[in-house]
Amino acid sequence: MLSSKIVRYRLLGAYYREDMCERYGRVLPSVVRRLYWQVHPQTVARNLIFIHVPRVAGMSISAALFGGGHTGHDTIRAYRDLSPELFATADSFALMRDPVDRFWSGYHFVRHSGAAVVGLSRAFRQMTRHVETVDDYLDFLDGKSPLALDFVMRPQAWFLTDLKTGRPLVKNIFLLGRDDEALAQYLASYGVGEVPRLNGSLGAPAVLTPAQRARVERIYADDFKLIAALPRPVPARAMERQA
Repeated sequence: MLSSKIVRYRLLGAYYREDMCERYGRVLPSVVRRLYWQVHPQTVARNLIFIHVPRVAGMSISAALFGGGHTGHDTIRAYRDLSPELFATADSFALMRDPVDRFWSGYHFVRHSGAAVVGLSRAFRQMTRHVETVDDYLDFLDGKSPLALDFVMRPQAWFLTDLKTGRPLVKNIFLLGRDDEALAQYLASYGVGEVPRLNGSLGAPAVLTPAQRARVERIYADDFKLIAALPRPVPARAMERQA
């Protein structure tokens, strides 16, 4: 029996609620706002938009910053199209991760049908039940549009940028591992102390053949390009030393 998500994708080109916002938010904003658009109340209260890129510590950030409830995986474009005033006035931030490490995390997420807190949807469990190796997973990803993939499989840049120009629409983007100190200081400015680790990835560090790594670099080329262009945040302590 087909899952409701597969039926919706065949009819409307959208697996998830967030995809309805992405596909139809600009052309049918009043309908989408009424039926699909959800903004976490703490997003409005804090005047802060967090774009949750899957497999990039997003569950931990959501829990620390917004408490109960999930902020979802809406793109920054959905906020622009469906909450233009909030988009214009709020601060916004997101995390990115080395694309190879995120690919490896996503592969194990799919192989294990999810992680500790969040599972892979039934639709994508059905579609990926044949995936046993890295090459199987690469074959599944290769050539598909983001909307034909689960959130964990989509490029990070897809959540964060204007698709026509490639320009980031999120005001603050932090790269995990490189910008951890600046991220901690940013979160502290919103009253967040230590961030708990939730929904951690499974599996060992990425071990790919050169050919597999080349395929990851091609499939996620936009992520590599965006990360290369990210300015390096200067932590407050470093700014004080410079002064």
